[in-house]
Amino acid sequence: MKLIHAFIPGKPIPQGSVNVYGGRVVSVKPELRKWRDSIRAALLAKHPGEPLDGPLSVSLVFQIRPPQKPRWHLPAVKPDADKLTRAVFDALSTTATQQGVITDDARITSYSAAKVYHHTPGVFVTITQQEAP
Repeated sequence: MKLIHAFIPGKPIPQGSVNVYGGRVVSVKPELRKWRDSIRAALLAKHPGEPLDGPLSVSLVFQIRPPQKPRWHLPAVKPDADKLTRAVFDALSTTATQQGVITDDARITSYSAAKVYHHTPGVFVTITQQEAP
């Protein structure tokens, strides 16, 4: 079993759906690109070899800076957990132009994602390669 674990500091940036206009993909916002690049770099530093392939489990804990007067004790506010997760999964994946830590996010068979308030914003990422039966 292989395990990769890292904390990536920074404001978590959500990723919405890909927009295509006239057959062209609309460019990614610079802040999202920078966030995904920092995730990719931190995880490649922990796992510089071949990308993981096969069934994977991923755990994500997003630390969101709390407002001065939070309404609830947990961040039940934007950004949405699924959009934060989408940005991380794309950062993990190998593309035609960039190596990732995993071959494809389709290899992720289970995941958990949580948002918590913390004065150090960022995300904890844990990737576990599941053992063959």
